[in-house]
Amino acid sequence: MPEDAPLLQITDLSIRFGAAATNLVDGVSLSLDRGETLCIVGESGCGKSLTALALMGLLPTPPARLMSGTAMFEGRDLLSLSLQELQNVRGDRMAMIFQEPMTSLNPALKVGEQIAEAVRRHKGVSRDAARNRALDMLQKVRIPAPEKRLDEYPHQMSGGMRQRAMIAMAMANDPALLIADEPTTALDVTVQAQVLDLMRQLQDESASAMIMITHDLGVVAEMADKVAVMYAGRIVEAGPVAAVFENPQHPYTIGLMSSMPSLGDRSGKLVTIPGIVPPADAMPEGCRFVSRCPFAQPGCALAPPMREFDRGHAVACWRAPLETGVDAPSPEIAGAA
Repeated sequence: MPEDAPLLQITDLSIRFGAAATNLVDGVSLSLDRGETLCIVGESGCGKSLTALALMGLLPTPPARLMSGTAMFEGRDLLSLSLQELQNVRGDRMAMIFQEPMTSLNPALKVGEQIAEAVRRHKGVSRDAARNRALDMLQKVRIPAPEKRLDEYPHQMSGGMRQRAMIAMAMANDPALLIADEPTTALDVTVQAQVLDLMRQLQDESASAMIMITHDLGVVAEMADKVAVMYAGRIVEAGPVAAVFENPQHPYTIGLMSSMPSLGDRSGKLVTIPGIVPPADAMPEGCRFVSRCPFAQPGCALAPPMREFDRGHAVACWRAPLETGVDAPSPEIAGAA
């Protein structure tokens, strides 16, 4: 694999559920370089977690079906690996921190045993060496009294400590890619900040790349190098985090930014995006945001492609780009072509 190639290149990933006529994840394409952090942001149910589970080979099949796509990681397509090949990659070269540690950790095994198991499975070391690595990782994630916690069960720990234990397990083998699915959702604000700081520190130490799935734009601003905005299974805007935050182009992205509460301005009501996400069995054939978009036009019945308009900043909207001096292509013309 060339040294300048992305660590992960996802191309046209599509996932369908059951007998649905449309894809819940539809044509997702993303890239991630070594050491980068990509945040995927969007409403609940937009397909963020499904995308992550597909990369890990953990889609609930059935009813989920992989319809198309490739995910090239260190020269191999994750979506075409056998179960044995995936098991060799998971927990070693790539790892995942799940949304709820209480249901992700095995309640019948001590925390230290669970971390050590991943080390023994992939590194082939002795029980004592694996246990020492587990202790070292609990120290790194700053769990109090790690020698004691090593022999405790998950239910004996607080939510914040369980999440730290999940991070320790995921990072135990220094993965090249870490996927974090809403890693701070169930934590209070103070613990949330501590966990994010810890993840950033461990990522810097190991030079891992990270995909973080979140609905919190504050987390995106703090953690991301790049951001991808997802709506109803499609990426609608993506680019460097500063560019997307300073110059959002898709009406959905603009709506998300506008709905963020401000500490400085307490007057008036919060801005909301009218309407609801269309159900899976009633997705529009064209732009999936069309029923909620204040700028919708007849041509939006055709799905807009992702188009880069400014140094890695891309958007899927016929109306974009805004304030760049470049006219957006006409959907009628695009459809005729």
